[in-house]
Amino acid sequence: MPKQKRADKLKHKGDKRRKTDNLEVVLREDLAQSSGIVQPKPPRAPKQRSRADSDDELDPEQQKKIETMARAQASDELQREVQIMRDDSSSDDESEDDLGLDDDGEDIDGLDFGAEALSPSQSALVDSFLNPGGRTRTLADLIMEKIAEKEAAQHGDDDEDDDDQLPDKVVEAYTGMVPLLRRYRCGKLPKAFKVIPALERWEEILWMTRPDEWSPHCVHAATRVFASNLDPKRARTFYGDVLLERCRDDIREHRRLNYHLYQALHRALFKPAPWFKGVLLPLVKSGDCTLREALVFGSVLAKASVPQAHAAVVIMKLAELPYSGAQSVFLIVLLNKKYALPVRVVSAVAKAFLAHADDSSERPVLWHQSLLVFVQRYRGDLSDDLSGRILKLLKTHRHHTITHDIRRELTAGHRQRAAAAAAAR
Repeated sequence: MPKQKRADKLKHKGDKRRKTDNLEVVLREDLAQSSGIVQPKPPRAPKQRSRADSDDELDPEQQKKIETMARAQASDELQREVQIMRDDSSSDDESEDDLGLDDDGEDIDGLDFGAEALSPSQSALVDSFLNPGGRTRTLADLIMEKIAEKEAAQHGDDDEDDDDQLPDKVVEAYTGMVPLLRRYRCGKLPKAFKVIPALERWEEILWMTRPDEWSPHCVHAATRVFASNLDPKRARTFYGDVLLERCRDDIREHRRLNYHLYQALHRALFKPAPWFKGVLLPLVKSGDCTLREALVFGSVLAKASVPQAHAAVVIMKLAELPYSGAQSVFLIVLLNKKYALPVRVVSAVAKAFLAHADDSSERPVLWHQSLLVFVQRYRGDLSDDLSGRILKLLKTHRHHTITHDIRRELTAGHRQRAAAAAAAR
């Protein structure tokens, strides 16, 4: 009798379970049980985002309370951040090995090749194309010049109204920010600093923060702010006056570029036009760009994707400049990207090399390497006239290994053009 009651209970329980199932489900379950096959459980239906739905049903009063709490929380976080930055903690002396970063940039590919790859005689030959004499200007010198110009303008306008002068509170706020930016490591920048790109007299206020004293981390964070919020014309000013000079100062001092400054250069390249006009071209035009500096900046350019139109303009501008080692480095980097250049640009680069035909002095190995890269990439775009003139140029300027490769590429290009002309007939 107990067994019969247990069977009735199980039967009743099974019937209760199957009341909500359709006939197909019941038949499938019975078939699976009779055959002994274990059926996998069906996947669970995704839960509805009831929380998001409930937000739409909040009363206006509840929404207002939530917004007030969010603003209060943001204000508390900002105060906590400023307090952390004001504290003289031991973070100034910490090594960044804990973060897996090296301030010297030793983990960056391409920073350790360069001057060491050339012999002392070749390095001296490249340096001979630099502008002789003259004192190297640093970012601190540039800032002091700007401050002196501003003070001279203020002394000259003492008799006039003082409408052009910044309020004392503004000057105090941004000059008092210098110690924070000097110790900056991570986190958010002060809000007053982030609004500088939106100010009308942004450049004058920028010099008050002393960019020459910023930490490398601060330069990277500031570059992200200014590159995102400045128009191309003003971004060019920031790149040329702050970022370029700061990176050159660091390379002169440490003989390599800090990791965070390297990342700042890469971040700035997201706006290619200001980067070329404010960093690359002024660097080459300065005439005192060392081979080490050219290789560091060139490695940044080599790792980035540059629009074809910008690259074509820059290649043509470089071809029009007087020869220097930096010119060869940047030409090699850009030509190796294998852009489909207009015929006008290809002809300009070829004529830049042909301009050395009348000069019988020795050319550095970088010049021969850049010529080899040029004919390798664009031998099919050269006319027969330009190709023949370059072959004559090789009789004046020879290299014991590279010249043979250049001649082979030019010959292959001539055959390629002849075959294309025959096929067109």
